[in-house]
Amino acid sequence: MYSMPKKHSEASIRCILFLAILGLFLYPILHGNFYYPDDYYRSATGDISCTQTGRFLAQLIFIILNESNISYDLSPTLQILAIIILSFSLSFLSLKWRLNRTSSALSLSFIVCTPFFLQNLSYHSDSLNMSIALSCIMWFFIFDNKPIPPYKKIFFRSILILSALNLYQPTLNAFFIFLITESLFILHDKTTKDSIQSFIMNALYLPIPLIVYKCEVIFRKDESYASLHAQFTHNLFIILNNIRKLLKYAFLEFGIHGGGLEILLGCFLFIALINLLYIFYKKGKFPYLALTLCYISLAICSLAGFLALLRYPVFDMRVFIANGAFLSLFMLFFIGKEASFHKNPVKIILASWVLLIQMTFSTQWGSAIAAQTELNEAIASNIVNDTYILSKQHPVFIRIEAQHKTVNNITTIAAQTDDGILDIPVPFITKKIWHARRAIFDHNVIYDPLGEFILKKHDLQDNATYFRSIDESPQFPFALAQSIYEHCSYEAMRSNRYYNIYKKGSYILVDFSHKCNE
Repeated sequence: MYSMPKKHSEASIRCILFLAILGLFLYPILHGNFYYPDDYYRSATGDISCTQTGRFLAQLIFIILNESNISYDLSPTLQILAIIILSFSLSFLSLKWRLNRTSSALSLSFIVCTPFFLQNLSYHSDSLNMSIALSCIMWFFIFDNKPIPPYKKIFFRSILILSALNLYQPTLNAFFIFLITESLFILHDKTTKDSIQSFIMNALYLPIPLIVYKCEVIFRKDESYASLHAQFTHNLFIILNNIRKLLKYAFLEFGIHGGGLEILLGCFLFIALINLLYIFYKKGKFPYLALTLCYISLAICSLAGFLALLRYPVFDMRVFIANGAFLSLFMLFFIGKEASFHKNPVKIILASWVLLIQMTFSTQWGSAIAAQTELNEAIASNIVNDTYILSKQHPVFIRIEAQHKTVNNITTIAAQTDDGILDIPVPFITKKIWHARRAIFDHNVIYDPLGEFILKKHDLQDNATYFRSIDESPQFPFALAQSIYEHCSYEAMRSNRYYNIYKKGSYILVDFSHKCNE
């Protein structure tokens, strides 16, 4: 398609194009300039903590970047570096799949521009390793086109999968989506046999990296977060229930739980699905249609992927990193490899509108999380000051009351969790956005947001010991906290718009429901 010098020149142009699009998508996060939950832990402790989550290569990258074993806040440098790496990878992937610039911009951009990837990009540190992991998966398919000896190709492609697992495990779900996309391209250009053969040959790269990675996790021999979430289950009921819950979460983006823009995205997805089936039915009648349906079914299951096989999968936005590749697959066949406004203006306008929806998600996400984080920071600062005043600088134990009657007013929103009902103050703009945008509702910034590390960020006194609402400890028994709360049994109290704070002996309890008002 291009000679080598022209190919590099074209790759540079496409990289700049992708960088402009991804830059617009990232901008609301950079403008909001907020800490995301894990960022508080790193800022307070300096612990990189990637090995605890089984991301051994990520640990190494951060040690190199920080030039030490201590984690420093390098944002927004790491977030900007993340989209540069993604843009570079997308440009070569678009060349490998022989897409023109219009098709590249309006289809492959969705690999990153999806509401669920907003959480990944919001991390001050992890945004980089998660983005590199996704890039590793892209380069697996780019390397298939490189003129190198077969044994080198096998080695490099296996290393790329293993690297992705050591950077961010859920990117393996995106691998399956890319695998299906490539198989559909081959089905379109060649035969069913060629398509199936390509699918199997690429899938055979998985076992060895998976076995090696599993050995890495087992080798640690501890009860770390990674070991817990690496446990597989053979219980069919658990697996099916995991698939149901994971897919239910994944399809929030497409209006399964409402939301105006989400429903419109779901309508587009349905139109693109019908278009895809029609393309392959027209090409090869039933055999092509049947194989396409199999691929689509696998793509849907890939949104859950290996997570469904885990005993304790994580149900959170960041793990649905394959959602973008899923939408990209349908967009690719909707507008085609040689997309042109002159040939089909309606499809180009519709594709541009879908991309605009993703930008709207990003803008509203930035506004909602920034407002919530700003309020969390202000409340944390007040709690630290109130603790200092009530304790008179003596040693104290702090607990935030989280299991109480739900209060629904303009400043609070109820977050139902496995640990009970927690009322956390939520700004009006955040609440308004979350009620309208189901795809970007994020419980992480309202569930236990006022924890130990945000308090330490605001200089919590050294002789204050913090306990989460669900922690049982002989130093501050849960029954004692309940007694203070239920019977309003305290020696001193301070109150403001958002909470009451009670002191009894060396115990301090924060209550967002204002149960005990003087």
